[in-house]
Amino acid sequence: MNFRIFSFVAVVLLGAALAAPSAAQSQPAFDVVSIHRNVHGGDARVDLAQGRVTMNNATLRTLIRNGYDIQNFQFAGGPSWLDSDAYDISAITADHAEVSEKQYRALVRTLLAERFGLKVHWETRQGDVYALIVAKNGPKLKVGDPSKETGLNTNIAGHEGRMVGINAPVFYLSTVLSNKLSHPVIDKTGLQGKYDWTLVWDPDPGSESTEPSIFTAVQEQLGLKLDAQKGPVETLVIDSVERPSEN
Repeated sequence: MNFRIFSFVAVVLLGAALAAPSAAQSQPAFDVVSIHRNVHGGDARVDLAQGRVTMNNATLRTLIRNGYDIQNFQFAGGPSWLDSDAYDISAITADHAEVSEKQYRALVRTLLAERFGLKVHWETRQGDVYALIVAKNGPKLKVGDPSKETGLNTNIAGHEGRMVGINAPVFYLSTVLSNKLSHPVIDKTGLQGKYDWTLVWDPDPGSESTEPSIFTAVQEQLGLKLDAQKGPVETLVIDSVERPSEN
């Protein structure tokens, strides 16, 4: 099993219960963990195979995002080295069994607590959000083909961003838009089922842009609208954390 944790599409379902497990519950933990400061750079990636987890060039922010399944706008607090220090981590479970995504996240949370001394708490804060609603002239999404596997691809190259949804629910769209806009996007379209769509926009629109802003693209190409509002944002507050000792 070899995949990039950092490119999961449906990373966060906003509004879900995000409370940490009770301290009385037994927390899953790696049997052996090796941590070294990364000095060579390279891509941030995670590989899982037979109970072994290898994380390359992972910052504290990346580790917390993976452990708690959150996006950048859900952070509060943290040290000055949250994004600057990166680590290479190799860890093995006791039974060497395959690790699922859910198990991986639980293991990372324990690692953060034991090796980084991470202490956090959740708060629901009022903040800027976007409601994804149906535009005046109705949606332009195509009903998906149920014989096709659900998928979503997003690529950004220069002044072109492209998102292609295949037989995907609208919350996939709102989740990725949340990440692109650095604010929660709440699906209020009322659209059920699965759809196909292609969204093309300029991530940094200017006078020489040939593609529209993401706001214009959503309305013109998908028949939906991003409406700025105030709303609740589930926020992970970092109370304390320290650099890990290397081994």
